[in-house]
Amino acid sequence: MKKYLTLAIALLAPLVLTACSTTGAGKPPSETAIATANYQKSDLYGLWYFNADDGTSQVLSLLLLKADGSATDFLIVSDKSSMQKVVQQSAWSYDGNRNVFEQTISEVSIQKGKAPATVTHPHEVIRASVELVRLDNKVMGIKFKREDGEVTSYLKGSAAMLEKLKHIQ
Repeated sequence: MKKYLTLAIALLAPLVLTACSTTGAGKPPSETAIATANYQKSDLYGLWYFNADDGTSQVLSLLLLKADGSATDFLIVSDKSSMQKVVQQSAWSYDGNRNVFEQTISEVSIQKGKAPATVTHPHEVIRASVELVRLDNKVMGIKFKREDGEVTSYLKGSAAMLEKLKHIQ
């Protein structure tokens, strides 16, 4: 597992650093919010994704934020000889006045290859500020900046991608 997570981080770091580079020291969302952020909870609904491929290994990360306040994260890491799938179930909320996204993780399933999944039930709360990335006034992506300064970015998934995901869940 550690090998795959390390690989995933290595593959994702350049993408995240390129997409999310900033200058100066940032403050966590509990101390300050993005002044221009004026998002509604409904702005966050839907499928968000990113993928990376270095020629020998692939990573696909999906985040599905549902209107009922539930969320599912998928992380699939594969190479020529193996595959690992991590599925995380959680509840989420968004406070637009403070620009604080909160995700409470309730279940994590880890499957290596074709072996049965191992399921755990942690209780972890993640808080982050949100920034929607727009191009020509169309939402193209989202950035989550955690209280510890970690930034995670996703692209906006299409309706067709969401339909395909419903069939494989």
